[in-house]
Amino acid sequence: MKKFITATLLFLFAALYGFSQDKPLRGRGHDDGQHRFERIHAIKVAYITDKLHFTSEQSAQFWPVYDKYEQEVRRTRREFFDKYKDQHSDDDNTSRQFIDDDLDYQQDILNIKRRYKDDFLKIISSQQLADLYKAEREFKMLLLKELNERHKGNNDNWGKPDDRR
Repeated sequence: MKKFITATLLFLFAALYGFSQDKPLRGRGHDDGQHRFERIHAIKVAYITDKLHFTSEQSAQFWPVYDKYEQEVRRTRREFFDKYKDQHSDDDNTSRQFIDDDLDYQQDILNIKRRYKDDFLKIISSQQLADLYKAEREFKMLLLKELNERHKGNNDNWGKPDDRR
Protein backbone atom coordinates (compact mmCIF):
# COMPACT_ATOMS: atom_id res chain seq x y z
CA MET A 1 0.00 0.00 0.00
CA LYS A 2 2.85 2.38 0.84
CA LYS A 3 4.39 1.74 -2.57
CA PHE A 4 1.06 2.60 -4.20
CA ILE A 5 0.78 5.85 -2.23
CA THR A 6 4.38 6.77 -2.99
CA ALA A 7 3.85 6.04 -6.68
CA THR A 8 0.66 8.11 -6.66
CA LEU A 9 2.42 11.06 -5.03
CA LEU A 10 5.31 10.82 -7.49
CA PHE A 11 2.79 10.77 -10.33
CA LEU A 12 1.08 13.86 -8.91
CA PHE A 13 4.40 15.70 -8.62
CA ALA A 14 5.27 14.67 -12.17
CA ALA A 15 1.89 15.93 -13.35
CA LEU A 16 2.47 19.17 -11.48
CA TYR A 17 5.83 19.49 -13.20
CA GLY A 18 4.34 18.74 -16.60
CA PHE A 19 1.51 21.23 -16.24
CA SER A 20 3.87 23.90 -15.03
CA GLN A 21 5.76 23.61 -18.32
CA ASP A 22 2.74 24.72 -20.38
CA LYS A 23 3.91 28.33 -20.52
CA PRO A 24 7.21 30.06 -19.92
CA LEU A 25 7.75 31.24 -16.35
CA ARG A 26 7.77 34.89 -17.32
CA GLY A 27 4.49 36.35 -18.41
CA ARG A 28 2.27 34.05 -16.37
CA GLY A 29 -0.72 35.83 -14.98
CA HIS A 30 -2.33 35.68 -11.57
CA ASP A 31 -4.73 32.98 -12.76
CA ASP A 32 -1.81 30.70 -13.62
CA GLY A 33 -0.31 31.25 -10.18
CA GLN A 34 -3.67 30.55 -8.57
CA HIS A 35 -4.08 27.42 -10.67
CA ARG A 36 -0.59 26.24 -9.69
CA PHE A 37 -1.42 26.91 -6.01
CA GLU A 38 -4.64 24.91 -6.31
CA ARG A 39 -2.79 21.94 -7.84
CA ILE A 40 -0.17 22.00 -5.08
CA HIS A 41 -2.90 22.33 -2.47
CA ALA A 42 -4.74 19.31 -3.91
CA ILE A 43 -1.54 17.25 -3.74
CA LYS A 44 -0.98 18.42 -0.16
CA VAL A 45 -4.54 17.41 0.81
CA ALA A 46 -3.97 13.95 -0.68
CA TYR A 47 -0.64 13.65 1.13
CA ILE A 48 -2.09 14.65 4.51
CA THR A 49 -5.15 12.44 4.03
CA ASP A 50 -2.90 9.47 3.31
CA LYS A 51 -0.69 10.14 6.33
CA LEU A 52 -3.51 10.71 8.84
CA HIS A 53 -5.90 7.90 7.83
CA PHE A 54 -9.07 9.91 8.41
CA THR A 55 -12.46 8.32 8.82
CA SER A 56 -15.04 9.82 6.48
CA GLU A 57 -16.58 11.69 9.43
CA GLN A 58 -13.20 13.09 10.50
CA SER A 59 -12.42 14.15 6.96
CA ALA A 60 -15.73 15.98 6.57
CA GLN A 61 -15.14 17.90 9.81
CA PHE A 62 -11.37 18.37 9.53
CA TRP A 63 -10.90 20.02 6.12
CA PRO A 64 -13.05 23.13 6.69
CA VAL A 65 -11.19 23.83 9.95
CA TYR A 66 -7.82 23.11 8.35
CA ASP A 67 -8.62 25.42 5.44
CA LYS A 68 -9.33 28.29 7.86
CA TYR A 69 -6.13 27.50 9.75
CA GLU A 70 -4.10 27.42 6.54
CA GLN A 71 -5.61 30.72 5.30
CA GLU A 72 -4.65 32.41 8.56
CA VAL A 73 -1.10 31.07 8.36
CA ARG A 74 -0.79 32.16 4.70
CA ARG A 75 -2.13 35.64 5.46
CA THR A 76 0.33 36.07 8.33
CA ARG A 77 3.23 34.81 6.20
CA ARG A 78 2.25 37.07 3.29
CA GLU A 79 2.05 40.15 5.54
CA PHE A 80 5.54 39.53 6.90
CA PHE A 81 7.20 38.72 3.58
CA ASP A 82 5.45 41.53 1.73
CA LYS A 83 6.86 43.98 4.26
CA TYR A 84 10.44 42.88 3.60
CA LYS A 85 10.41 41.63 0.01
CA ASP A 86 12.05 44.75 -1.44
CA GLN A 87 14.19 45.82 1.51
CA HIS A 88 17.91 45.19 1.20
CA SER A 89 19.51 47.40 3.76
CA ASP A 90 22.74 46.99 5.65
CA ASP A 91 21.51 49.57 8.14
CA ASP A 92 21.77 48.28 11.73
CA ASN A 93 18.39 49.70 12.78
CA THR A 94 16.66 48.07 9.82
CA SER A 95 18.35 44.77 10.60
CA ARG A 96 17.27 44.97 14.23
CA GLN A 97 13.71 45.76 13.17
CA PHE A 98 13.75 42.80 10.81
CA ILE A 99 14.93 40.51 13.63
CA ASP A 100 12.16 41.76 15.93
CA ASP A 101 9.54 41.44 13.19
CA ASP A 102 10.75 37.96 12.29
CA LEU A 103 10.43 36.84 15.90
CA ASP A 104 6.96 38.39 16.04
CA TYR A 105 6.03 36.57 12.84
CA GLN A 106 7.21 33.24 14.23
CA GLN A 107 5.27 33.91 17.44
CA ASP A 108 2.16 34.76 15.41
CA ILE A 109 2.41 31.43 13.58
CA LEU A 110 2.84 29.62 16.89
CA ASN A 111 -0.18 31.45 18.32
CA ILE A 112 -2.27 30.36 15.33
CA LYS A 113 -1.21 26.74 15.85
CA ARG A 114 -2.08 26.96 19.55
CA ARG A 115 -5.47 28.50 18.78
CA TYR A 116 -6.39 25.78 16.30
CA LYS A 117 -4.97 22.90 18.35
CA ASP A 118 -8.13 22.56 20.45
CA ASP A 119 -10.34 22.78 17.36
CA PHE A 120 -8.34 20.01 15.69
CA LEU A 121 -8.40 17.84 18.81
CA LYS A 122 -12.20 17.95 18.81
CA ILE A 123 -12.06 16.22 15.42
CA ILE A 124 -8.89 14.10 15.33
CA SER A 125 -6.77 12.30 17.93
CA SER A 126 -3.64 13.77 19.47
CA GLN A 127 -1.59 11.20 17.51
CA GLN A 128 -3.23 12.37 14.27
CA LEU A 129 -2.49 16.00 15.16
CA ALA A 130 1.17 15.15 15.80
CA ASP A 131 1.16 13.28 12.47
CA LEU A 132 -0.41 16.34 10.80
CA TYR A 133 2.42 18.61 11.90
CA LYS A 134 4.93 15.98 10.76
CA ALA A 135 3.15 15.52 7.41
CA GLU A 136 3.12 19.30 6.82
CA ARG A 137 6.90 19.44 7.36
CA GLU A 138 7.47 16.39 5.15
CA PHE A 139 5.32 17.82 2.37
CA LYS A 140 7.15 21.13 2.53
CA MET A 141 10.49 19.32 2.25
CA LEU A 142 9.23 17.23 -0.69
CA LEU A 143 7.98 20.35 -2.44
CA LEU A 144 11.24 22.21 -1.83
CA LYS A 145 13.22 19.22 -3.07
CA GLU A 146 11.10 19.06 -6.23
CA LEU A 147 11.50 22.79 -6.87
CA ASN A 148 15.24 22.60 -6.24
CA GLU A 149 15.60 19.70 -8.68
CA ARG A 150 13.67 21.63 -11.33
CA HIS A 151 15.83 24.68 -10.88
CA LYS A 152 18.98 22.59 -11.13
CA GLY A 153 17.70 21.15 -14.40
CA ASN A 154 16.67 24.54 -15.77
CA ASN A 155 19.40 26.72 -14.35
CA ASP A 156 22.90 25.60 -13.52
CA ASN A 157 23.36 28.79 -11.48
CA TRP A 158 20.58 27.98 -8.98
CA GLY A 159 21.72 29.03 -5.53
CA LYS A 160 24.79 30.87 -6.79
CA PRO A 161 25.22 34.63 -6.34
CA ASP A 162 23.93 36.78 -9.16
CA ASP A 163 26.89 38.38 -10.96
CA ARG A 164 24.71 40.86 -12.89
CA ARG A 165 24.57 43.41 -10.06
